[in-house]
Amino acid sequence: MNPGLYIHIPFCRRKCAYCGFFSRAGLTAEMQAAYAKALLQEASFVSRSEYGGAVVKPETLYIGGGTPSLLPVDFYADLLEALSEFFDFSNLREATFEANPEGLSEDYLRGLYQHTPIRRLSIGIQSFFDEDLKRLNRGHTGQEAVQAVENARKSGFENLSVDLIFGLYDKEPQSRWKENLARLAELSVPHFSAYALTVEPGTLLAKQLEKGMVRIADEVLLEKEYLYLQQFARETGYEAYEISNFARAGKYAVHNTNYWRARPYVGLGASAHSFFGNRRVWNASDLTAYVTDPVGSRQGETLSEKDLYHEYVMTALRTVWGVEEENLRRFPPSLQADFARQAERQCRLGNLEPTPKGYRVPDSRRFLTDGIAVEFF
Repeated sequence: MNPGLYIHIPFCRRKCAYCGFFSRAGLTAEMQAAYAKALLQEASFVSRSEYGGAVVKPETLYIGGGTPSLLPVDFYADLLEALSEFFDFSNLREATFEANPEGLSEDYLRGLYQHTPIRRLSIGIQSFFDEDLKRLNRGHTGQEAVQAVENARKSGFENLSVDLIFGLYDKEPQSRWKENLARLAELSVPHFSAYALTVEPGTLLAKQLEKGMVRIADEVLLEKEYLYLQQFARETGYEAYEISNFARAGKYAVHNTNYWRARPYVGLGASAHSFFGNRRVWNASDLTAYVTDPVGSRQGETLSEKDLYHEYVMTALRTVWGVEEENLRRFPPSLQADFARQAERQCRLGNLEPTPKGYRVPDSRRFLTDGIAVEFF
């Protein structure tokens, strides 16, 4: 099975208040060059150690961060050309690039389209309201967000996704979230992701909450806004194919879907993760350590059958497909029996419903999915 390839770009202009992903503000030409060199060193090692030196043919490519759009197009054109010694990009089903609106000029996007295989953009809008964006410490305005989508289309990009965040306030007017979704509908993008604001340890948001400087939505308000999100998706032709991801017909995110369905992937870069059947490998969340020794900073673990079972159930229940009996058969009979017993109980409680292939969480309980999945552990 051909893996997905993820490349982590850990650079940002500034750190968003809520962001728990590994990134560093500030970027120099020297660090940019050193990071590219480290990525190639790691790619060479992965090619030899995992694939016997063969050129890998990834099914998908995803460049994430951080803020990938902070780096020039030439960086990616040169990087992907150099990586072609180890990865054959000629038959990609999908190539995605994460970007912030403030970096998406027509010139930048046209260069990206013309000089790289990237054909899908994931744009971090988060909100169309400037008040919200300031609260989140984002670097763009609502108008710049709209302009970024327009620039993308003018430059040839049709496969677009945008991110939104809900639950920003403890008493947020319902109309605010409705208006954000209404503006999203006007853009008519084929895919969007919508996430509840979460508090990650060590973030600016966590510190603000601890000091009582801000308040955010509780579970009751979050569920209310999520139920409206589901209603919006149904009324505007989006399928909620994963708890936080919504797509028009045929526009699922292939790369991310492969994560949720436990398919192999290679991760390059500081803090990136890889998954090879029953092994997970990850790099240190330390830019200096990675650039100094990209191979030496790698760590890993072998997952037990129970670990793999738990991960499959957790991720599968988040999707529209749910847990499929065909996939359960790869686990020992004892774990299959455990699932059957718990699934019967959860169906009685209304937390699961049978499908032709297995079981899924009904739409009315989707917001509670993580709690339902824990019952299988």
